[in-house]
Amino acid sequence: MRVLSIPALLLLLAAPPATAQRSDADLRSAIGRAEADPTPQNLLAASNAARLMRDFEASDDYLNQAWQTSGPMFNGLINNTLSQQVSSGGGVAGAQRAFRELQSTFHFGPIQISNIAGNFPEILASGEYDEMILRLSPDAEDPQYRCACYNTQAWVHRLAGRHDEARAIWATLVEGQIEAVNDAPNKDAEANTRGQYARNLARAGQTAEARRQLEISMNTEVSDAALPGVRRRWAQAFAELGDVEGVVEHLEALLQMNSPITIHTLESHVAWDGVRNDAAFQAMLDRHR
Repeated sequence: MRVLSIPALLLLLAAPPATAQRSDADLRSAIGRAEADPTPQNLLAASNAARLMRDFEASDDYLNQAWQTSGPMFNGLINNTLSQQVSSGGGVAGAQRAFRELQSTFHFGPIQISNIAGNFPEILASGEYDEMILRLSPDAEDPQYRCACYNTQAWVHRLAGRHDEARAIWATLVEGQIEAVNDAPNKDAEANTRGQYARNLARAGQTAEARRQLEISMNTEVSDAALPGVRRRWAQAFAELGDVEGVVEHLEALLQMNSPITIHTLESHVAWDGVRNDAAFQAMLDRHR
């Protein structure tokens, strides 16, 4: 079994930002480049472009070609492989199956699994990684387990129904997080980082401050290119606050543009578990089926 070194190997190839708004012409151009010059990077960009255009069959084909030509060693490929499952209807089971297939080829250490699960908590739903994730600590003797991986640990508790433990860990996570907001290099980054901060505050049960930070984020000037990603962050924060009206307002717009949000991600991604059964949320899904 080959050993996958992250980030030394996985960051060699980066996918285009999936959260930025891109025109149909731009997306078709990315696909054209892959057809003309099928390098791993071009194929990965084409897979991402096809998925944003919701052509999941073409996205899967380009992704398979990228795996074959790259050897698969890149973070973008891992993220796209899991995103493909969630976006195209594979759901939680599809994401879990895809990750197990990755593990059959590569060895991922505990911290690497935690980092991936932080973005795709669906792979935690089976509980098979719980013991390993909960062993992680910034003071761990074993360097393989030395990590302040609070976000993933909170997800482990939430998915197991231990909501008080999850809130306590997210409360630890938000301590000092405002510094990241204040250090943001531009308005787009500030709005996105503050939106995530608001989301984490809500997860920690600090709802009043979460709403205050979310309002500041939503009043921050954001570029057209960054707006889809930031709106998704706002929707996630509203979901943690249980504000379905705010969730629907932003997701409705994202479902009508090139974005990573599809009805399939909304049906299966655990970020929407708290609002999914609400009648207004279901009505939104019905409008876009």
